[in-house]
Amino acid sequence: MSGGLDRRRLLGAGGVLTLAALLDACTGTGSGTGAPGATPSGSPSSAPPATTPPAPPAPSAVDLLSDEAACVLTPDTIAGPTWFDAHAVRSDVRDGRPGVPLDLAFRVIRLPACAPVPGAVVDLWQCDALGVYSGFAGAEPGQGGSPGGTDEYGDAQAAATEGTAFLRGTQVTGPDGVVTFATVYPGWYPTRTVHLHLKVHLDRSTVLTTQLFFDDAVTDAVHGGADPYRRHPGRDTRNDTDAFYTDAALLRTAPDGDRWLAALTLGVV
Repeated sequence: MSGGLDRRRLLGAGGVLTLAALLDACTGTGSGTGAPGATPSGSPSSAPPATTPPAPPAPSAVDLLSDEAACVLTPDTIAGPTWFDAHAVRSDVRDGRPGVPLDLAFRVIRLPACAPVPGAVVDLWQCDALGVYSGFAGAEPGQGGSPGGTDEYGDAQAAATEGTAFLRGTQVTGPDGVVTFATVYPGWYPTRTVHLHLKVHLDRSTVLTTQLFFDDAVTDAVHGGADPYRRHPGRDTRNDTDAFYTDAALLRTAPDGDRWLAALTLGVV
């Protein structure tokens, strides 16, 4: 290295030199008076680096609510013998249960104003891909439990006989009235079409107990295309023969790769 780089010069630079300045000092080939980072006269300026546009966000079940103008009362129905309060405040309710992934979104609105309801407590429960509900030891598809008193809202509930709580969960709506859940597409059991169960609570009272349904064509595609659904064939009830089915409780659905999205606005008073 030449004597052009001495301790005084290094300290004068604050003790920091770029690689270009270091080579300049060692070789004596630098311009000396040029501004740092300036392009030499006659040299072509370098093109700016190419940028990759950010990937669009992944589809969400909430997207299915964005253009839904429905402002109708969601039909109330029975909870049946499979309801008990699992006290499981969570959005991902799968607990490792096998099945086709299903992302859900619900918006709670209050009629007649049709305004979103923040702070509503929403309970979801459903059977697994083989038609079995959690919490009941040795239960066959569709079976629940014996009466077990009432929950904290005063609603009748079944007595759980084991500690499982798969596919059960609770969420609270945000300012937009929306909750989301990650679950699996439900299976079937005798005399019932494929469905979900929901409860909505406001001010320590239950304002909705309902069941929500899927288009039969979607269910046929899911149940016929993947395990473990194919291990439980022979679905005996479709929407048009189910005792509780109503078009007002039919979920909006959309495929997204290997998962399904589903959503519905829940109208309460």
